[in-house]
Amino acid sequence: MSRSKAHKDGGWQARVELASDDPAEVAASAVSSAGRDPVMDLARVICLALVVSGHLLMLGAFVSGHNALVIERTLLLQPWFTPVTWIAQVMPLFFVVGGFAGARSWRRTEARGGSPAEFILGRVQRLARPAVPLLAALAVAILVMQLSGLAPTAVAQIASGVASPLWFLAAYTFSQAYLPGMAALHAIAPIRTLAGLAVAAIALDVLRYSTGIVALGLFNMIFVWLFIQQLGIWAEGGWFAARSRLNLVILAIASYVTLGVITTLGPYPANMLDNLNPPTVALAVLAMAQFAILTLLHPLLKRAMDNRTVQLVVAGVSSRLMTVYLWHLPVLALIVGVLLLTPLPMPAPGSAAWWATRPLILLAAILALVGISRVLGRFEQPATSRPSQRIPVSDFITSASTALVIIPPFIVVAFGLNLGIALAGALLLCAAVLLPRGTLLVRPLAKRELVHIDEQHDTAEGQRDPEDPFSSR
Repeated sequence: MSRSKAHKDGGWQARVELASDDPAEVAASAVSSAGRDPVMDLARVICLALVVSGHLLMLGAFVSGHNALVIERTLLLQPWFTPVTWIAQVMPLFFVVGGFAGARSWRRTEARGGSPAEFILGRVQRLARPAVPLLAALAVAILVMQLSGLAPTAVAQIASGVASPLWFLAAYTFSQAYLPGMAALHAIAPIRTLAGLAVAAIALDVLRYSTGIVALGLFNMIFVWLFIQQLGIWAEGGWFAARSRLNLVILAIASYVTLGVITTLGPYPANMLDNLNPPTVALAVLAMAQFAILTLLHPLLKRAMDNRTVQLVVAGVSSRLMTVYLWHLPVLALIVGVLLLTPLPMPAPGSAAWWATRPLILLAAILALVGISRVLGRFEQPATSRPSQRIPVSDFITSASTALVIIPPFIVVAFGLNLGIALAGALLLCAAVLLPRGTLLVRPLAKRELVHIDEQHDTAEGQRDPEDPFSSR
């Protein structure tokens, strides 16, 4: 059973529910809590599922006749895979959804009197904490592989491979840190802000491809991902929801046609995975197509989220999203490595038998990730306390903590992962987590309370149009 009471806070109507003791019930209630669009939560979980499944099919390993470990990206070798990436490369969609959710969260923070520094530090801390045990574990794993006599090239290949998802930590932390500022620019000059980001991203791509200096593309980790996140801010403001279904179809088709033109007549690779690191303008075009499609599917997905079982699954995964994302490749690599050490016959990557065994490997990975998330998922949970215990958040502490989170994964993207980088990265992330200890990030309610915030209907006060399909009412 739950008890509820209502109170008003500024222009927001809040209802406080004292949740039941069942963690699953608490998680499911969180999915439908105010200000959250459940379809956005479902979209993030679907994105994560596609990433995990894609990496499972990507990882092929076998021992050659010379007892050498051979690792290949099996999925990339399939002739049918390139067009699939135009749908299955979902990281652009993830960033748009992140912009949508972040913008809505920032508005709630503003409404209760929170500062940009408080918002940023809260987001950064949730991203940083799950990465600390990962880099510490990778450092130990690299040391064990080195001591076991594994060839240095194989160690480097494995380490850099399992750490490859860390690029997301750098790009997403940076984007979220700029979200309050980008939301402010959107409020002042939405078109000029989006156009400025697009022009900067295009200019960098022109410079990169004309000079042949690939490293220049790393700067587009700023402009491409900020542009894509800005689309989420536009979506949160209702722009996509206000388009007719016909206009959304036209936008999706036009985006894919543009993608076809720039990948056939332009310099961009047709495989969207090849546009990921460094990111290119092609991902920005793909993001527009994907979110237009998501908006078209919104009513259908909303009905799916009305199902209690779906709510429980989505809430459970969402509460451990970073843990699952960061650990899925190390887990897959460990499973494949253990199988290679057993006397069991291993099918050749890409063979019919290899494809047939992928569901079993995926099941084993899911079970392992469930266990890991139950142990390490607590790192994603924010500190909670009463409002009276609140201490102002320092801008300097927020900036320093953000930089300490971005630096390790950026170094991994640029130079790969070895023992020294893993140890240094773990220490820097620890510093990012511990640095704000004098600052107490809190929620305005106790841990077992959930806040449901419903916006007023009065559009004269700048509140949500009840016809907006993204409205959480």
